[in-house]
Amino acid sequence: SAAPSSPAPATASTVAPAPAPLPVSTIHIKNFAYVPDTVTIHPGQTVRFIEDDETPHTVTAADHSYDSGNLSQKDTCKHTFAAEGTYKYFCAYHPYMKGTVIVK
Repeated sequence: SAAPSSPAPATASTVAPAPAPLPVSTIHIKNFAYVPDTVTIHPGQTVRFIEDDETPHTVTAADHSYDSGNLSQKDTCKHTFAAEGTYKYFCAYHPYMKGTVIVK
């Protein structure tokens, strides 16, 4: 019978694991600033940081829940924000550099 080789029902694809989420927001680190310095995303979404400066920087959570470590020029890092809230971050080397991710 040809039935066993039939394609799976369309509903089967809805239970397959989703691919890793693509960043929904990109923040550039340039001229000693996060650009843009505030982004709004939904829970479970990912922000990508791109380091454009020649000077090393970090993306460090104000509550120290995450830290990118040293980022050199052209380095990138990603962070996924699981829960709603306002997440402030700064550069450990240049504390006047500040940014905010709003998750709602």
